Amino acid sequence: MVATRATWLYDGDCGPCDRSAERFRTRIRPPADVRPYQSIDLAAAGIEPEEALRGPILLRADGSHVVGPESVAELLAQSRPPFRQLGSVMLAPGIRQALRALGPHLYRQRHRLPGAGSGCRIDAAANATVD
Repeated sequence: MVATRATWLYDGDCGPCDRSAERFRTRIRPPADVRPYQSIDLAAAGIEPEEALRGPILLRADGSHVVGPESVAELLAQSRPPFRQLGSVMLAPGIRQALRALGPHLYRQRHRLPGAGSGCRIDAAANATVD
């Protein structure tokens, strides 16, 4: 699947993710479409369903993708200042590795955020696939 523009995918069943994506779309105005991952055919995009359980996904225009905090960092680095600088810092050696290690653990705790519903909980079987 090759698009003309990147797409940033988030969990549309999760209240905090939905609100965060809306803020991301309106305040940061990234150079990508912002859509729930449930709105696309993940298999056609080359994304394994388990990857959506590890965090947001940046589906690049060339069809490749990156998952988790790295997707946020890469998209911020392509956005307008001052977000561009924040993304660059997040992609710096050491910080990138720390975010990559912490991201899945933090994402599994999203059901504890205010306004989170049952759709935000990732069950134990799914946790085994994202570690």
